[in-house]
Amino acid sequence: MIPEVIKLSQDKASILVNWPDGNQTQLSAFMLREHCNSARAKRARIDFCEEIIPKDITISKVRNVGLYAINLVFSDGHDKGIYPWSYLKELGDMKA
Repeated sequence: MIPEVIKLSQDKASILVNWPDGNQTQLSAFMLREHCNSARAKRARIDFCEEIIPKDITISKVRNVGLYAINLVFSDGHDKGIYPWSYLKELGDMKA
């Protein structure tokens, strides 16, 4: 399912995703950073190394990756994670 709109909140603390079925998902910057699927973040989880993520982390930039995903740039400088539409939906379902 392809989102109709992805909007960065005014305070940059979350994104709002509007889905074609009428559902909306709000995902916090903290949750998105915590569940980042970059190689570095995945390796840290595998090695049980806790990444220190600031509670007040924000999203600096939302970039399209082709027609299948977005890339987020976080205020801590991390910018390697790609969030495919299916993964955003999965994160939204986890939150619910």
